Amino acid sequence: MFSSTNNPLYFIGQGDWEVPDPNDVSNDEGLIALSWELSPQMYDRLYPSGIFPWFEQEGVVFWFSPEVRSITATDQVKISKSMRPYINGRKWRFTVNTAFEQVLEKCSAVERPGQAGTWITEKFRENFIALHEDGKGFSFEVWDGQELVGGTFGVITGAIFVGESMFHTQANASKYAYIGMCQYLEAQGVVAVDNQLPTEHLDSLGAVNMEREEFLEIMHHHAGLAVEDVVVPSTEHFRLSL
Repeated sequence: MFSSTNNPLYFIGQGDWEVPDPNDVSNDEGLIALSWELSPQMYDRLYPSGIFPWFEQEGVVFWFSPEVRSITATDQVKISKSMRPYINGRKWRFTVNTAFEQVLEKCSAVERPGQAGTWITEKFRENFIALHEDGKGFSFEVWDGQELVGGTFGVITGAIFVGESMFHTQANASKYAYIGMCQYLEAQGVVAVDNQLPTEHLDSLGAVNMEREEFLEIMHHHAGLAVEDVVVPSTEHFRLSL
């Protein structure tokens, strides 16, 4: 059992708690704090400092500030040759924030290598829905006719969009969703997507990996507590461009 008395990690979310120093991590993975709680208010305070909840275990939420962070400038998203036919062909329709809970459910059903279950537990699910209802959680959807075949979702903080998860049921639909997300967010004034953890998949889409110190400078400038959240309007149709 974890407690604030027998664990050196800082417990947050209850009482008069302070945001931890994002450099004051306890291990190589960047574990920085624990909490019993998970709320939109915690995201409001912790995301500008680059601290995010990675998973829940036995009711405890584990918060991280990794040494290396993946980030994609919205104007630098890459469109590979293999994706060009999908954009030129107009087979799919791209929408914004029209099916948030559907995208959330499909992301939670994705099987992850090396994981026994989803990280999107009921506690995370309720929190993301609350963020969506508060106008801070957004989804990006890819449709083949009336079928939802791909999507991604995340949370806005200032002019940074924190990507949480993505899914696809047709090949390349998650890439299409990610490209469309970046292009749409750029048009609204969002400067970058915080992907949280590096992957080859994200690297292929234009993400760069940077040290924590450089990442925190970007967050301070574009997502500090004094920076207002960029408005991200919903739309039933957005056309991707090459």
